[in-house]
Amino acid sequence: MTKNQVRSNRLKELREQAKLTQGEVAKLLDLHHTTVSKHESMDRVLAPKDVEAYAKLYKVSSYELFLEPFPDLAEEDASAE
Repeated sequence: MTKNQVRSNRLKELREQAKLTQGEVAKLLDLHHTTVSKHESMDRVLAPKDVEAYAKLYKVSSYELFLEPFPDLAEEDASAE
């Protein structure tokens, strides 16, 4: 990945899991709602401070913003049978 690029839609997935709107995230992180939208759509590069802020908000490591979620191994085992 280049330019601190987060996997496409990862920020949106985490926001939706947290049951927050873009406006609510913007208020919590002291950002404009269009900035949150641009981060989610990858139209704006994330600064390191933004990576840390999103990670703290969503209670994940900064690395988890860059990674695909690990599949549930129990689900994989069940589908293999």
